[in-house]
Amino acid sequence: MRVAPGALRSSPGERRGCTEAAEIHPGDPTRRLGPSMTQAPQAPALVLFDGVCNLCNGAVQWLLARDRRERLSFASLQSQAARRALDAAGVTGTLPDSIVLVENGRVFTRSDAVLRIAALLGLPWSLASVARILPRPLRDTVYAWIASHRYAWFGKREACLVPTPALRRRFLDAGEPPPPRPLHDDAPAEPATRTNSLASAVALRFVLAYFLLYNLPFPLDYVPFLAPLTDGYMDARQALVSSFASSAFGVEITVLPNGSGDTTYNYIELVVFALVALLAAGAWTALARGAEVGALARDRIAAYLRYALAATLLSYGWSKLIPVQMPFPGPDRLLSSYFDSSPMGLLWTFMGASPAYQMFTGLVEVVAGALLLWRRTALLGALTSCAVFLNVAALNFFYDVPVKLYSSHLLATSVLLAAPHLPRLAGLLLFNLPVAPVELDPHPFRRRWVRALHRVAQGAFVFVVGVQPLFENLAWFERTHPAAAQEKPWHGYWSVERFERDGVDGSQLEPAQRWMRVGLNGAGSGAVQRADGRVRRQRMEVDSDKGLLSIRRADVPAPMELRFAQPDADRIELEGDYDGARIRVTLRREEQAQPLLTTRGFHWINEYPLNR
Repeated sequence: MRVAPGALRSSPGERRGCTEAAEIHPGDPTRRLGPSMTQAPQAPALVLFDGVCNLCNGAVQWLLARDRRERLSFASLQSQAARRALDAAGVTGTLPDSIVLVENGRVFTRSDAVLRIAALLGLPWSLASVARILPRPLRDTVYAWIASHRYAWFGKREACLVPTPALRRRFLDAGEPPPPRPLHDDAPAEPATRTNSLASAVALRFVLAYFLLYNLPFPLDYVPFLAPLTDGYMDARQALVSSFASSAFGVEITVLPNGSGDTTYNYIELVVFALVALLAAGAWTALARGAEVGALARDRIAAYLRYALAATLLSYGWSKLIPVQMPFPGPDRLLSSYFDSSPMGLLWTFMGASPAYQMFTGLVEVVAGALLLWRRTALLGALTSCAVFLNVAALNFFYDVPVKLYSSHLLATSVLLAAPHLPRLAGLLLFNLPVAPVELDPHPFRRRWVRALHRVAQGAFVFVVGVQPLFENLAWFERTHPAAAQEKPWHGYWSVERFERDGVDGSQLEPAQRWMRVGLNGAGSGAVQRADGRVRRQRMEVDSDKGLLSIRRADVPAPMELRFAQPDADRIELEGDYDGARIRVTLRREEQAQPLLTTRGFHWINEYPLNR
């Protein structure tokens, strides 16, 4: 039944396949349109499909594998058998440009045909017929959208499906000889794009404008001499958000962006972005006179989002591949109990305790960022980025890390970049269908000197976002890695030998006021365990030249400074103001401290699990 495309054309609309170019009847497409077919009521229903469409042919193969009761027979819409079946059902004139099901003289098209075919397959596929509760115009709109893009996503074949000898009896057109293929295809060319509705055009422009606003002032913030410009932009943005918060919500912004990305300011900022993006989308659509977003605009905005996402991935990736984002747990972290640990602190300990695992996650992020920098690998980079940020967002939500908004936007950006390819990927990965390749546009610049300048700019960008963070993290790692921290003479666990508060000996103080142990990390942090068992981690940096221990906490506006002296390797003396009182502390090193989490190591053979 090798039927060449276009060999049987009743009208130019025939070869456009499954779109709505032809109406069978203005009324209900499931009602009987003509005399009954000659087949018996129990005869298989007839599925008519576009024989040159890869998606349609793949669907037929899928149906053949699941129609074990043989309730369906098949024929291509381009065949004489299809024409005879439609004539018998009372469908005359233009061939339907849709999947068609002919069952006992009734004709189903578009989404009705798909749902009726699912019902004939039996459970579990017949459960899909519950979708009939949705309005038919809505179902048919989704059907038409897929159908209008099927050639672009899945491609065409030169001839219709040829069944195996065992399946020939299920194809009504299996015995038809291939008609001669015309030397010139005089059918009208398919439109390259389908005009979107006004609402969809505005919606797409809103999404693009929103993500553009969210990523600004990238990449200008990577150019040092443009710092006054980017700083001015950020000041103006903060002023706008603060003013909007006050006028619209009656909220005074007291905390500006900091280490937390989930502040009140950040949430109100999203509302401002959405409103500005909506205004921009409306103006953009008005200037375009309601036309859809052009391919060039989509490509340029996608490139901008790719580079912005790549910069973020490379920045975070290098800080994990060179494990500095989640530092190896030192005495300050290990002195803390689970009771005093926050979910975020537990996550940081989990990641930092295994530098190899942290480096593995960083490697995936670096690879994803690098793949996004080039168009030919951008899809693989976007899919890898989706996996990366799905995991990151899940960790942020489930461990209450205050970067939920930012990681969610990074995940949404990854999905947005991959979205145009999802139908092709679904056809390939879920239905084993051949897919058409993406045609990359030629280089946008034709002059050689402009191309050379463009390549220089690309190289500079790759160096700034991809290579420079490597050296910055290496320099940071040299100062903070465990070996460097352990070289500091004050690094370790210390027992409190003597403690005084405002001249009162520690034995006479309440347990909540008395220190018992101190963990000092040479990387610049520490923890104090009180007599009541509670532990407080804080920034504790020692300046041995000045003889000062500086303590910084979020709840204290200014650092607390204690006089620091280390007469010998096993003793430290502290004196100064701490939490509103004058303290004097003598510390003695604990040589026997060997934390299991950092000393257990890796074992190929474990006769019994060590799960403590």
